[in-house]
Amino acid sequence: MDVVPYLSAVILVSTIATIFLAVLSYAAFKMRDKRKPKAKAGGAPVYFHRYKPPGDAPSDAPEADA
Repeated sequence: MDVVPYLSAVILVSTIATIFLAVLSYAAFKMRDKRKPKAKAGGAPVYFHRYKPPGDAPSDAPEADA
């Protein structure tokens, strides 16, 4: 009994299935990307605020003398 043709068929089918799933995943990614709302240009970040390390005084605030 020769096993090589069966193994080569398994490798061929798995390669074709992998390529098909990759193309399908890319298409789903592109469709999801089109549905995403566009960000407003020039707007301030909604959820994030700028981190200022302790000890850094803001440049527009008066210096505190100790």
